[in-house]
Amino acid sequence: MPEDPQGSEEGKLEMPDEGDLRAVVRTALTEVRERVRAELQAQRSNIRDDGVAGHQRHPVLLRNVIPCSPVPVWMLPEGVETDVTGSWVSHTLASLLQEVARESPYDAPQTPNEHSVVVVSALLDHTWQRLNTGHWKEVSLTWRLVFTWGSIALVGMLLQRLHCGLLHSATPAPSLLEEVGGVIRACDRGLLMGATVEHSPLHSAAATLNPFARLAAVGRHADTETDESPVIQEDSAIVSRPLAVATCPALDRFLLRYMEDGVPVKLLGVVSHWPALKRWSLFYFRKVAGARTVPVEVGARYTDSSWYQRLMTLDEYFTEYVASTTCWIKCPQLMEDIVVPDYCHLGQQPPRINAWIGPRGTVSPLHHDPDHNILVQVVGYKYIRLYGEDQSHLLYAHPDPLLSNTSQADVEGPADMWPMLQQAEYSDLILGPGEALYIPPRCWHYIRSLSTSFSVSFWWG
Repeated sequence: MPEDPQGSEEGKLEMPDEGDLRAVVRTALTEVRERVRAELQAQRSNIRDDGVAGHQRHPVLLRNVIPCSPVPVWMLPEGVETDVTGSWVSHTLASLLQEVARESPYDAPQTPNEHSVVVVSALLDHTWQRLNTGHWKEVSLTWRLVFTWGSIALVGMLLQRLHCGLLHSATPAPSLLEEVGGVIRACDRGLLMGATVEHSPLHSAAATLNPFARLAAVGRHADTETDESPVIQEDSAIVSRPLAVATCPALDRFLLRYMEDGVPVKLLGVVSHWPALKRWSLFYFRKVAGARTVPVEVGARYTDSSWYQRLMTLDEYFTEYVASTTCWIKCPQLMEDIVVPDYCHLGQQPPRINAWIGPRGTVSPLHHDPDHNILVQVVGYKYIRLYGEDQSHLLYAHPDPLLSNTSQADVEGPADMWPMLQQAEYSDLILGPGEALYIPPRCWHYIRSLSTSFSVSFWWG
């Protein structure tokens, strides 16, 4: 677990040792190779267990496979279906993974074939187009797996090139530190857009390289002075119909009283033991994950025509955008500061977890979600209003099918603009640090940040 930042040195960037960078790169490269080898070996074992003839299981170089012929199943990661990808993608991915898995002496490594770096980049560009065509839910899992494994291949090649450069350099040149940032960006793209892969080396590579990538940012946006005074509620909000409150309800009561009946409730005492409540700040986030890439929502509301998303590092976000936009973070190091509430394990699948950072005034329009949700406030304050599913006919649901779970109404806007909304029954509350809110499926909710806000959401089916 990360150490607590202490005193006035909390936000300063510690200069890592050059020898440490060599060790970190070598370890990350080893993890990438071993994970690729393990995946291909597991595929061979699965094929063997399914009764495939022995001569079909022996290692085969892809160059001995005719390009237009089907790629042997064991040469591709689990879940990658050749009838979805086509021959070029399957041959290219299999060839790249073979190259990454190949042994190479660490004291005299070979620089990766630059043509292979170009090829893997082309593969990822092609897959990126597939991922961004049509509705996200309709994208085949195969394409997301291709993007993940393609990213792992790219990261392996970039690490190999970086390792070679470090062996021939007494101290890391600025260009090598810039390359570290490129490795992290490749890791995060794979994590954000790809499918989940067990024991992915992308997580650990990005985490361990983060301090070195931040060295390249010194003088641009790393460790600028930030006001670390306690976050207070800056905007006002009137709570007219307070939501019910429960303090650490027993699991069976939570299941029967709230989950099964679809009743929202404000939860107290559920996360009071979280290290995040003491640790999380702008300085801490920059230190732990400043070089990590995050999706940033630019615009006041996602229903606005001018709203869009873009990718940037946390350092860039805190320097240029934190006053006006929201970002969400998926970083294992920050997740070590939280504990999943027991209630989230009452579903059949592990919860999906997202951490959110946003400025005062950020608005999440009135909408509902298909899953159970526990929203935890870590830093700052939010005003939240909730409407039951039975009030849907009064809430001006959007006619666009893609936004049918979102209201057109401005909840805190002029009353005469949305007359039916004024007839709807609701509950409201202010959510402060260390407090949580259970939101049932299809329960409409509107959220406005009353200050700078760090929150964590847990969704489960």
